[in-house]
Amino acid sequence: MLLFFMRHADPIYSPDSLTPLGHRQAEALSRRLAAYGLDRIYCSTSNRAMQTAQPTCELLKKDMTTL
Repeated sequence: MLLFFMRHADPIYSPDSLTPLGHRQAEALSRRLAAYGLDRIYCSTSNRAMQTAQPTCELLKKDMTTL
């Protein structure tokens, strides 16, 4: 079993979001993680964390589970 633990991409803390760089980082992360064929994607409820996980969810056609 492999477990990948990621921190959110480059953030804007107020409002809770990602910078343009952060969106590019999230896209790059999704392509890298796709090579592993993830079974599940878990995420915190912060908007910046969900925005980081979203490209991976879309690429792998997986639902995001927020905790």
